Amino acid sequence: MDKLLLKLINSFGISGKEDEIRQVIKESLKESDHDIHEDNIGNILVKVGTGKSKVMICSNMDSVGFIVNDIEEDGMIKVNSIGEFNTQDISHSFIRFHNGTLGKVWTSSKGVFVDIGTSNREDTLKKIKEGDMASLVGPYLKVGNNNIISPLLHNKVGCYILLKLLENIKINNTEFNFVFASQGEIGGIGARIAANTINPDYCIIVGVENTKNKEETKIDIGDGPVLKIMDSSLIMHKDIKDILENAAERADVKFQYSISTGKSQGGLVHKERIGIRTGEIAVPCRYKYSTSEMISIYDIENTIKVLNELENFKELI
Repeated sequence: MDKLLLKLINSFGISGKEDEIRQVIKESLKESDHDIHEDNIGNILVKVGTGKSKVMICSNMDSVGFIVNDIEEDGMIKVNSIGEFNTQDISHSFIRFHNGTLGKVWTSSKGVFVDIGTSNREDTLKKIKEGDMASLVGPYLKVGNNNIISPLLHNKVGCYILLKLLENIKINNTEFNFVFASQGEIGGIGARIAANTINPDYCIIVGVENTKNKEETKIDIGDGPVLKIMDSSLIMHKDIKDILENAAERADVKFQYSISTGKSQGGLVHKERIGIRTGEIAVPCRYKYSTSEMISIYDIENTIKVLNELENFKELI
């Protein structure tokens, strides 16, 4: 696995406690000569190029996770989820608290609990207290010729794509603002604040799309990046659709197309200011929000190829 992607996956970055992943991103940008700014909410904003048109390319840096709600007399830790996901998908998974303590998740009719191997409340309190946060952990595997399995690929993959773009991209006659957004899993808070700061003409969200199963979604890993045409919160703006399809044609990359009943960060951003032309491009992902998310390296590479073509943005409009 690419060392940068592995660093991002290994970094702690639950919504509201993103210091570790923020530092990894800053470290990766250290040698660049771009205009880099961290705002009050913890977004990292990278400005590249100048011009009349403003484009915002955004990926949230945070992940779903858990926060300690209570510690039972038998030492079991009751947790609430941070972000929206199906807790049944993570039952019997392993998690890591910010201080390094490991535990096993289990679910019951009474809620979600973590077992760290203690037998009473007093011993648990020596390691964990109410309000502590925890992140999913698991193995990192390469399967087949081109696929990887890992926890927390969402949305570390989006951050990885933005960082790879910033290594080489040269912008002509357009202002691009790359946003590594905070608190995306709890209402797109960082992205919405960034949109108000930048006031872009166009916004492209970069993330992953859950495939569930190919029969239901008609998309799958290894078949190319996904254009999210519509979900319950956003219909992709026709200008963004045209721009991305023109870029894909130049890059010789074929898109998959998604229509879903889910919600998206773009659905929040496009309503900011007086309205922002917004769309999403995504890497297809199996088993999203589990410790065994699966993606194709091929899809990541092709997403980067498409977005690299945006350096000639005006010619794509």
